[in-house]
Amino acid sequence: MRATDLLLCLVLAGCGEEAARREPRVRSQEAELRPTDTSSGLMWRYLATDTVQSSGVDGGAFKVHFTRTGTNAVPAGDADDSGVPDLVERVAEAYEEVGGMYASTLGYRRPLSDATIAANGGDGRFDVYLLDFARAADGAFQTDQCPSGSRCIGYVVQENDFVGYGYPSALAATRILGSHEYFHAVQSAYDNAQNVVVSEGTAVWATERFDPSTNDFENFMGGYLSRPDRSLDSAPPGPVPDFAYGSAVFFKFLSERHDDALIRKLWERLEDGQGDVTEPADQANPTFLIQLDALLKRDYQSSFAAEFAEFARWNLYLGGFSDPAQAWDDATNYGPVSMTSVTPPYRVDGARVFYASTQYFSAAAGTRTQMTAALVDSALTTTNDLDGLVLWIAARKAGRNTEVVKVTAGQTVDVTGGSLIAAVVNTNRGANGASLSQRPGICIGTTDEVAACIRALGGTVGVDAGVDAGVIDPPDAGSGTDAGMNEPLPPMGCGCGMGSAPALFMALALTFAGRRRRRN
Repeated sequence: MRATDLLLCLVLAGCGEEAARREPRVRSQEAELRPTDTSSGLMWRYLATDTVQSSGVDGGAFKVHFTRTGTNAVPAGDADDSGVPDLVERVAEAYEEVGGMYASTLGYRRPLSDATIAANGGDGRFDVYLLDFARAADGAFQTDQCPSGSRCIGYVVQENDFVGYGYPSALAATRILGSHEYFHAVQSAYDNAQNVVVSEGTAVWATERFDPSTNDFENFMGGYLSRPDRSLDSAPPGPVPDFAYGSAVFFKFLSERHDDALIRKLWERLEDGQGDVTEPADQANPTFLIQLDALLKRDYQSSFAAEFAEFARWNLYLGGFSDPAQAWDDATNYGPVSMTSVTPPYRVDGARVFYASTQYFSAAAGTRTQMTAALVDSALTTTNDLDGLVLWIAARKAGRNTEVVKVTAGQTVDVTGGSLIAAVVNTNRGANGASLSQRPGICIGTTDEVAACIRALGGTVGVDAGVDAGVIDPPDAGSGTDAGMNEPLPPMGCGCGMGSAPALFMALALTFAGRRRRRN
């Protein structure tokens, strides 16, 4: 991103310093330029006065490039008197560990070899360049040639010393950064032009899978959990795709609920020209939600709709509500999912629920003992606003979920002395870019309050629409239109949001706490 563009974005959206330090993933080719080409226009490169050396593990697959003097110098410490700075050796060892795990343990392809291109760092080993990022970022994966369509060759540039970054150590930083950026190189062996959500989300997932002791996953997940009402594959535009990084929580859910191989199988189907035979129209340019749905149906006897509904339920068990018997193995240190506080009886007609998204509502019970919720096909539209919707309700008391049920026929939960949580889930996956938002009426309260709400919205008490949720069809949808209801989500400036700015600002502020700066 050019400095002028970034400055304009910050002026317009007021994103602040941390936003300025995080830029979107760069997908452009660099005509086989590398940081050692000191006359290039690359943002991060060595100086003409730098003497660049390289080192790697004997027989290894990685080559680390560094300089000993000047701005880009690595720390000089050499405790083992090997003649190679200790940090350089540790970086090479860390990448070898990461590369071995991804290839041998998880079964991913190695990145494409650069042995056949001119600017290849001297041989076919994967190249890592240590450079001073001056705290503007901490590293990036860059592509320099794509010999097979969207399958690309590339390299990693990484901060040279991590001084002033807040990481516990340069080695810890390398394990986090290396496992993330190298996974982008692995992704590029399949498809370098995928949706930023699946690219960044699975890269954060990979770091967590490589070393769960890091806090990268926990720091990033708030980017998604603060906006669960946004379509899963639709990250806000701008230089801070925190939603995309945070979507790792969904991929973590998939691998924890099923197996690690699911994420690899997804990338195998995302390669151009591959896809799934059940989606012949989507093989040339795979769309990850479509391919994920096909994969779940073929290999896991499930579907995106079923998994996304369950994901919404699991997110009721985050943080202090963690319960390994019901959801995540250990979500104690996971942040909460964002909820809208409402006062019962609560009624809204035509609430917009985007595809692949969830809206969570929290209602204090007060003197109520039993509560429920319902969805009503809105008379404001001519379409069926209930297709693909699922409704969960939960009773919360004394800091835990005492009951969580799917509402299909007016089920209630005991909320005495507590509150009711309602999760409205749109399990539609989207289709070839179509929005597929739904506009249901939402009712929350006691059985009588919800019945009155349903009547007020034109529904019929006791009628089940036949979809997998507590949904009510009105007797006559009327002649209203749904014009403009399926437009894309509004732009979010520099990832900071302009609509509900105070709430989103606070959510992102919490997410940024302890956040590492990554360029892609």
